[in-house]
Amino acid sequence: MIKKLLKSVVATVGIMMMSYSIGNAKELKVVTSIKPIHSLVSRVMGDLGKPELLVQGGVTPHIFRMKPSDFRKIASADVLFYVSPKFETFLKSTSLAESDTLNAIAFAEQDGIILHPFRDSKIWFSEGEVDEEHKHSDMDLHIWLDPSNTRRIVNIIKETLSELDPENTVTYVKNAQALITGLYEQEELIRELLRPLRDSAMIVYHDAFQYYEKAFSLRSFGAIQLKSDETPSVKHLTALKKIAAERNVTCVLGIPGTHPRIAMAVMGDTTAGYGVVDHLGQYLEPGPESYFQLMFEITQSIVDCQEKEEAAMFGAN
Repeated sequence: MIKKLLKSVVATVGIMMMSYSIGNAKELKVVTSIKPIHSLVSRVMGDLGKPELLVQGGVTPHIFRMKPSDFRKIASADVLFYVSPKFETFLKSTSLAESDTLNAIAFAEQDGIILHPFRDSKIWFSEGEVDEEHKHSDMDLHIWLDPSNTRRIVNIIKETLSELDPENTVTYVKNAQALITGLYEQEELIRELLRPLRDSAMIVYHDAFQYYEKAFSLRSFGAIQLKSDETPSVKHLTALKKIAAERNVTCVLGIPGTHPRIAMAVMGDTTAGYGVVDHLGQYLEPGPESYFQLMFEITQSIVDCQEKEEAAMFGAN
């Protein structure tokens, strides 16, 4: 069902943009950091050029290391689009601040982007509750998982490219408008698919889904792990297991590379399902469609996880 909806939305946006992708000016050299950003930039550029992608394959930004070819891409680029120096920490070695020719656009630092602090207490019990100890914590930078942030990012891309390549402003504007229309349509489809799950409780393996949760009115009650190199304590797992039972948790969400064994321990004797959500689109083919695929696959994983729980309740195999 969701895959059919994805094909419909992507096809519609693609048709709308085909007629807007003609230009005569020189091709801009554009570099992007991660796949979700690369996809959005590809859409706005259309046939005016193909942006380069730095973080490819199944690698995450946290372990990515720049190669000489990556340094050359950035050195010859007109613009670099990324999330934040605190997210793509590998970019610190490129001395972006010292470049006179490169336009480095960090989306998390732009006006109009919604930012939420990390829920770094590991366990949270109500939406908006913040411990005094963590009131001034660092910002959660998974900003592309909030559709309103995504639309703002698209407009920033449009404005930046139009300033650098004014002869093709009309194309960038029309491509961005078509993309935003598709994003609105996708958001409404996802909202309807997730509406029945608003009262369901989840536990996440790694707290990477806050923006998605808030955007679509979902609830999680804690994270197994806050840092990728951190092993959760027995005390913490015991606390989460208690929450899973008391709050009737229906789903435990992991991310690629995490072992379900610890999640199973948290689930205990509950009927909670277990699902893996790829919040970075690590295993998606990079390109104009991958952002839409990313958001629909996250949705599909959450729906499937809940369905596992329902199947267990009714004794299905």
